Amino acid sequence: MKDIEVELKYRVKNKKGLLSWLNKHAKKAYEYHQIDEYFTRPDKNFFDKKIPDEYLRIRRSGMSYSIAYKLWYSTEEGEGTHCDEYETDVKDGKQLEKIFKALEFKTLVIVDKKRAAYDYRNFEIAVDDVREVGVVCEIEIRGNFKSIDEAQAQIREMAMKLGFEEKDRSEDIKLGYALLIAKKKGLFS
Repeated sequence: MKDIEVELKYRVKNKKGLLSWLNKHAKKAYEYHQIDEYFTRPDKNFFDKKIPDEYLRIRRSGMSYSIAYKLWYSTEEGEGTHCDEYETDVKDGKQLEKIFKALEFKTLVIVDKKRAAYDYRNFEIAVDDVREVGVVCEIEIRGNFKSIDEAQAQIREMAMKLGFEEKDRSEDIKLGYALLIAKKKGLFS
């Protein structure tokens, strides 16, 4: 399913043990310091909803920049199940930031994280150390899957293999980093 992202996040209790398993069984894909700046349009605050579902992000990862727009689909309880994701690299990130400012786009939150990502079978498993959030494991499925439910079932199976339990997906972590930080800052209730 092209342009569809399915992932689940888990609070990490034993970072050393998780990294040990990943270094033994998976292939390290990359390690970066990423700064994600989330914006909103001047005429429409993306977080001014009961369950925000739109995100516009500029990511700085080392000297590289990318832009992404995400439209999340959620359960009635507010947990994101998957999203349409349109992302592309940007040649000149500083110019893009100037364009956003000129168009009066406003910064909502900044997510500052150190990410170590690993490839294991059809998964990308990222261990994120996120300022204001803590250590989180994000498991994203790649490739083909028949349905969102099937993809999530495969992710949960992988999470169990890594030693996670469903209780490691506390209500706050289901929000995602941007909303979690926005909630802490009082920008979203």
